[in-house]
Amino acid sequence: MIKVLPELDEALSSEKGFSLLIKGLPGTGKTILALSVIAEFGGSDALYMSTRVSPNSLYKQFPWLNERSQPLNVIDATKLYVSADTHFGLQTFPEVLYSRLREIEKPATIVVDSWDAMTSQVDDSKKIVLLQAAIADLVRESRINLLLVTESMEVTPLDYLVDGIVVLRKYEIDYRRAREIEMKKLRGIEIDQHKYAFTLKGGRFQSCMPFQGRRLEKRRKAELVPNTETHLSTGVSDLDKIIGGGLKKGSLNVIEPEDNLAILGYQSIIAHMIINSIQQGVNCVCIPCCGWDERRLRRGILPFVSEEEYNKFFTVFEIGSEERENERENVKILKGESAKAEISKFREFISDLKPPVMVIIGIDTLEYPYHLKEKGKIGEMMGILSHLMADMREVGNVATFGLTPGLELGRALIHLASTYFKLTELHKSVLLYCNRPETKLHCLDNVVTDDTLEIKLTTIV
Repeated sequence: MIKVLPELDEALSSEKGFSLLIKGLPGTGKTILALSVIAEFGGSDALYMSTRVSPNSLYKQFPWLNERSQPLNVIDATKLYVSADTHFGLQTFPEVLYSRLREIEKPATIVVDSWDAMTSQVDDSKKIVLLQAAIADLVRESRINLLLVTESMEVTPLDYLVDGIVVLRKYEIDYRRAREIEMKKLRGIEIDQHKYAFTLKGGRFQSCMPFQGRRLEKRRKAELVPNTETHLSTGVSDLDKIIGGGLKKGSLNVIEPEDNLAILGYQSIIAHMIINSIQQGVNCVCIPCCGWDERRLRRGILPFVSEEEYNKFFTVFEIGSEERENERENVKILKGESAKAEISKFREFISDLKPPVMVIIGIDTLEYPYHLKEKGKIGEMMGILSHLMADMREVGNVATFGLTPGLELGRALIHLASTYFKLTELHKSVLLYCNRPETKLHCLDNVVTDDTLEIKLTTIV
């Protein structure tokens, strides 16, 4: 998560002067974006002109403004129309603004919230257009960043005069609030990505960056999130919090990534589950999803644990592998011929381990080799898995199933799940939410430092 978009950062930090029109319906976050820009780029000459809230109310609504090293100059713009300053007299607001822009010390960042209210007193539309053009020219000449907030979604002459336009929107994903910002234009700036998801958590604008899977070459630390008497941790402290403390012992849990990018988020969460289990000496047994095998898992896990711990506490069952049993120390082979016999072998192996055991199964890996699309096969597999789950509930093991959308076995398992996570993609960001228990949308982010890796979740509000 970052506060301001990379493209806006480039536009507003050039010190050449930039005029930005912020559009959006009520409640989309226009004021918070404008204040966040001031916090990021505004110095001692930052000025916020508002017709919406008084200076005192602004600081009460957004207490983080007090963190600024220099107090924000907030002006109740409605009082500028009849100003005590006889130099301005009874000028219209656009005229007052033009005069102030000429006199202010440069460079400066100024917000006008809202432009609609400021110009409503001017009856002559031609005069407004002329003043807007004069203000836009003055901004470029005077190294001023000017942000104009408007609730008008229509294209007006102002759209052609300003240097940049962003549009904020809110809508729903599976009955949960989502937000997006679209960059319509940024004069002189290359727009690498024109839409981003964002959140207003904590009364601040934070954009969601594209999710990136991390391939790590050197040893790093992953946060150790302790298990409890009742739960095994996911290895992601933020995720444990939103589901009530982690994965309950004896539970069946489902994670469903909806698309290719969301699968990267799924793989990151699974990796943290495995790493966190190994770090605490908890056995982890895995049937990977399609496209993954022990070698690929090894590359992702070994930067965080020793090879000795990896081989001792992590076992991978590969279905249909052509290699012989025991060629790799922690790999068991299932031929993919008899679901009943081979899942029984899997079940027996788990029962011989000290509980609790973290069990992770990619459902797509079961679907194809065991021909589950054939009539009666789903029922047979559900019966086999029911016996497995009965064993696990009795001793307090935890099962996590990774689902591929559209698979019938997955739909059957969802009904049995204690926890049901979904991962989806929005403008190259991965969003996570739970249907059981019900949660809001959260932006998923891999945070890498020189020596650590962790997953952070930020609520979309």
